[in-house]
Amino acid sequence: MPFLMYNSPIQKGGRPISGGHFNDNGYVYYKVAQFADELEHEISNNHVKNEWGYTPNHTREVIEYLKEQIPKMRKMAEIMRACDYLYSGDYGDDSFMERVNQINEDYD
Repeated sequence: MPFLMYNSPIQKGGRPISGGHFNDNGYVYYKVAQFADELEHEISNNHVKNEWGYTPNHTREVIEYLKEQIPKMRKMAEIMRACDYLYSGDYGDDSFMERVNQINEDYD
């Protein structure tokens, strides 16, 4: 389940992205999700020569471990976003708990 977020502070349609309480971190949850996406891409290219002539050759054990981490990273990114929305005033306590419960249900 890819994490959906836009690179810009404005979403498609011109609406501002919610959150931003932890602005010094620059929507860091997006970076966590992007890392998971990039890791997934790298895993799929195991044993494939890249543009610099390097061929990653990780063991099956390592690849399986990395694959297990991707949904954990995506889940954490979603929880981080919910925390940002809570502290930005976009979520109240009830909506925050509803969201994190939904996240847990989606990923567990």
